[in-house]
This record gives sequence, structure tokens and C-alpha cells, in this order.
Amino acid sequence: MDTNTTMTRRRGGRSSVVAQREGERIPRLTTLKYGIKPVEAVSEVQLERIHQASLAILREIGIEFRDETALREWREAGADVDGQRVRLEADMVMSLIAKAPSRFEMTSRDPAQRFEIAPDTMTFGAMQGAPNVRDLQGVRRASTIADLRDMNRLTQMLPGFHIAGGFTCEPTDVAVPWRHLHINHSSLVETDMPFFGLTTGKDRADDSIAMGRIVHGKAFMDANAVMIGHVSGNSPLVWDSTMLEGLRAFVDANQVVLLSPFVLGAANTPADVPATIAQLNAEALAALAYTQLTAPGAKMIYGQYSVSVSMRSGAPMSGMPEVTLINAVIGQLARRYGLPWRTTASQSSAKTFDAQSGYESAIAYMSGASACANLMMHAGGWDEAGLVCCMAKFVADAEQNLLIAKYAKGISFEHFDDALEAVRRIGPGGHYLGDAFTLRRFKEAFISPEILDYLSYEQWKVKGSKDMAQRCREKARVIIDNHKAPGMDPATREELDAFVTKRQEQISPSLA
Repeated sequence: MDTNTTMTRRRGGRSSVVAQREGERIPRLTTLKYGIKPVEAVSEVQLERIHQASLAILREIGIEFRDETALREWREAGADVDGQRVRLEADMVMSLIAKAPSRFEMTSRDPAQRFEIAPDTMTFGAMQGAPNVRDLQGVRRASTIADLRDMNRLTQMLPGFHIAGGFTCEPTDVAVPWRHLHINHSSLVETDMPFFGLTTGKDRADDSIAMGRIVHGKAFMDANAVMIGHVSGNSPLVWDSTMLEGLRAFVDANQVVLLSPFVLGAANTPADVPATIAQLNAEALAALAYTQLTAPGAKMIYGQYSVSVSMRSGAPMSGMPEVTLINAVIGQLARRYGLPWRTTASQSSAKTFDAQSGYESAIAYMSGASACANLMMHAGGWDEAGLVCCMAKFVADAEQNLLIAKYAKGISFEHFDDALEAVRRIGPGGHYLGDAFTLRRFKEAFISPEILDYLSYEQWKVKGSKDMAQRCREKARVIIDNHKAPGMDPATREELDAFVTKRQEQISPSLA
């Protein structure tokens, strides 16, 4: 056999293997149970000191609830209410929080895609809230409804996400009073996943719930959680009416709420890590307790967004060691309270998809995973301190989610004895590449990323010398072009479209 024939067969064999791999659809992540032990940054004595400091803040300083309904409910419950300031005793706070479920299930239109959020599980959600995108040409610009639809198509097709972001990027070409309608519409049409609804006021929250009910059915949503409402606090020590209205709408509909103080270390908290945690925790405890006051047994997540602030520019800084420590302690506190908790997985302040973007996001990922965070928020696309959703990075992060999930599962001893038998078979000086155990196990034993490049330099040049951003943009284009919208009953789609049209007519054009 001549050399050319041999090389042709080798190339053909390699091509067929590559084609087979590309044709294999990786199943979407479901419930991920932690198999690693969480990092603990403080001792039990130190944790207790922070916990007691948080309770002292609630008792002595109090929290402002800028919402008449909440003030009335706190007053009726026996809290000390002075104007908008609510002071809470420790027993009341902890007894209310004890009413919350420690674990609950999220569901989707695909009955096979159910997963649990709990203190021992990991969940990935896409980025939220970016007013700009870095598009498939690498250009930074204001995001549009077309971009949001593409981001949801990517979320649906990439297996590394549990929850669609909802407002992954803001459709800035849609008027603000109508924007939430189109955000929800895209989540429900382009994906069949659980998703984030809108909580910025009662009307938007009610519309989110109503649109969910059109697609899922009211009876189904009364019994199942399909949506999360992201409720953000105003640090220091304020929860406002807009967010609390959204909170009540979601828990009244048996949907999940995520309560997140917004921490800019040294700007809206003290310039001290443990004191920052104590304040953040007080803010979170107040909102968590209020959720159970207004709806005992409501499904909720202890949230927090934490970054430090540059003393040079005033800008938020991602991937900093202080934030890693804050994550670890928040994890310790949430486990103490028996609640699932959230962190930010892939945050970066980089202006391009560059080394800074990768370094900062890698630190954020490992910070959350090592602290055993239960909801890894913004796990896809985050750059420029959240002002940009990068489509290329979104694809890269989706793959990182799979790698982090493998790490979080820990080490399995299921095949340990069989593997040791392979050691006996091979013996000194041999290799395992052709061993029967290797052939059975190599796909599952060691993960093989697609986006990260492990070719030789010569192979890389032959394939076009493409950097990671270019490879990711090309993959994103292929995914978007091949997206197939999940099935929806035509009558349901018609009703959903009609709801959006009707609500736009009802909302005053002058407001839009």
C-alpha cells in the first residue's frame, strides 16, 4: 500500500471521528449534586460573630422598607416600625426564615428537563441586563430585540445552562414600558427552559406571570415553579416598593424569588470584608424574612451581588480576592440558615474578550464553585462590569459551565476497582491507550472541551490560525442558524402574541 493511500485513510478516519463527535448532542444539564466539600473562609466562632452583627444591625439600626404594604405587614406582625424604618428582633427574623423550603424543583416545557435548587446542588443561569452586546462581528453596540432572540437561541441550544436569562441583553429598540412583554415573549418562544421574569413593579410582574400561565397553564404554575423573579436591594439597608411589588406577585403565583443585596465594597458598604458581609447579610435576612411574612413557605434564594470598587476610578472590579472571601462566607451563612444561595459566576470588567476577561471570569467561577454556590448567575457572556454581553464569550462560558460542573461533582469511586485491574494488566512500562477499560471509559473519565484549543501549532495554522474569540463567534453563528424553536401549540402561540399586542395597546403610548 503506498504512502498517499495510507495518509488518505488516516485523514478519512480522523474526519469520521470528528464528524461523529460533532453529531453527538450533549444532553442539557439537570440536577447537579456537589461531591466536593465547600471552602470555609472563617471559623465557626467568626461566623457566629458575623451572624450576631447582622442581627444587631436589624435590631438597632433597622432596614428601610419603602413600601406601604410591607410596612403594614411588618407592623401587624409586631415589628418596630418608625416611618419607613423597620427594626427586627432576632427571634422574629429566624422564625420566619425557618418557614422557607431548603430545596425545590424547577420545571420546564420539556418534561425531561427538571432540576433541583438546594443547598447541595449547582445551577447555571445565563447573563442578565446588559444594555450592549459584542456581536458576531466583534462589534460593541446597543443591544436589540433581535440580539435578545439570538441570545435565547444560544441558551436553548447550548447544554451548559439550566435557566434562561430572560433579559440576557436589553432590547433597547423596544420602548421601556413595552420591553418586558417582548423579553418574556422571547424567553417563552425561543426556549422551553425555566426563565427569569420581570419584577420591576407590579404590572410588569403580573404580565410576566400572565404570559407564563398562557404557555404553561395556571394549574401547572400553581403547582410548579417555572420562573424566577430577581429582586434587588438598594444597599445600604433599603428595599424599595418597585421590587417588593414584584416579589409579592411572584410568590403569590408560587414562583421563585431571588433576593439580592447589591454590594459595591467600600462604596455602599464599609471598607472592611467582615463588616461588608455583616451588612449584606442583614439586608438579605430582612428580605428573606419579609418573603416568608408575606407568603409562608415561598420558594426563595439567598442572593448577593458583590464586587469591590477601584479607589482609582470608582469602577467595580471583578475577580478580586476579597470577593472570593465574601463568597465563601456567604456560603457558610446560607448553609447555616438552610437556604440555597446565589453568586455571580462569570463576571469581568474587561473591554474585550481578552486575557483579563478570561482571568477574572475563571476566578469568579472557581470562587463560586469552591464555596458550593447553588445558583451560578451570569454564567455566560458578562464583560465590562455587566454593560456588555459578549456573544463569543457566551459560547465559551457555556463550555466552562460543563467543566465547572464536572469539578463540582467531585471524584467518583464507581469504577475504581476496575481501573486498578487495568493497572495490574498493563504493568510497568506499558500504556493504557488500547486497554479495554480505557476504551470503555475515556469519553466520561476525562472531559474533552471543544472550544478550548489543544492542537499543535502546525495543526492550528492549517485550521486558519483562529483565536478563541473567532472560534466562538463562528460556533455561535452555526448554533443560531441551526436553532429550532421548541414546539408550541399554535393556539397557545396565537394567544401569547395577542396578549403582547393587547397589553401594548393598553399601556399609554405617551409612556412609551
